[in-house]
Amino acid sequence: MPESTSVNQAFESAVNANMGRLVALARSMMGAQSRDAKQAEDIVQDSLLKLFRLRDSYDWSNGGWSLMAKAVARTVISCRRRRVGQSLDADPAIYDSLGSEDDPSEAFSAAETTQKLRRLIESLPDTWREALTLREQQQMGYREIAETLGATEAQVKTWLHRARVRLAQGLQDRVDDTVEET
Repeated sequence: MPESTSVNQAFESAVNANMGRLVALARSMMGAQSRDAKQAEDIVQDSLLKLFRLRDSYDWSNGGWSLMAKAVARTVISCRRRRVGQSLDADPAIYDSLGSEDDPSEAFSAAETTQKLRRLIESLPDTWREALTLREQQQMGYREIAETLGATEAQVKTWLHRARVRLAQGLQDRVDDTVEET
């Protein structure tokens, strides 16, 4: 019994320490318009419930972040596959940090660039956006992303490359438009 109690305590500690990050991960992977925080929380809760049922099978001594993040990512992917065609939510925390500047004279330009980048990220194909989120926001390695998304490392690298190229091209188009206006 003491081992079961320590597993329960380790699981509870891991959940408490990572809940905010898990919800942010779910929201950022979901993409697009509605920004329904409750849906992200439901996805995290579903993921954690599945892990709770198997908690004795895992080692929680490292804080559990990687395991929980993978579970949330897989649940988001499953949810998206079940609801093909529906627009899901994106994490505003990612976007709020994009383009922030200390110089007030550049605030307007930064806000426009941020909005453009938001639209570009939201317009990425789901797999590209998910891979980009896991790599850039969650700092996952290629192998870990591949395992999470059920792809090969080569495919993950391709998705990331294509996502970055599309974002760079979109931002370059904005710069070109700005230069033409002046």
